[in-house]
Amino acid sequence: MIRALALVAALGAVSASDSKTLDRALAGRVAGKPETCLSNNRISTTQVIGDRILLYRDGSRVWRNDLPEACPGLDDDAIIVTEVFGGQLCRGDQFYTLQRPASGIAGPRCRLGNFVPWDRVAAPR
Repeated sequence: MIRALALVAALGAVSASDSKTLDRALAGRVAGKPETCLSNNRISTTQVIGDRILLYRDGSRVWRNDLPEACPGLDDDAIIVTEVFGGQLCRGDQFYTLQRPASGIAGPRCRLGNFVPWDRVAAPR
């Protein structure tokens, strides 16, 4: 019961606008098994959804990363600076944000969660 309430509270933190953006980004896709790391060279773009969700694009696949905690300063206009070790982004790795225009002042450090692949649903034959 407590776990369900925590999930509802986390989902409730996403604004209606962010929820619509997330729904559009994941439309027609299904979630796969979460992974702890994602190869950095597979990422083509990153999309910010509110202050708790990052979407990484890898060709046609979208990787959803739900941050373990809200990240102050994370928004559509933020520049994300990630510290990469060994060529992979992994759960628990840290990143920070810079605001545009780049002021050079780093925001607080935030941590990544698990990476969940979202793939397109195959059309029925």
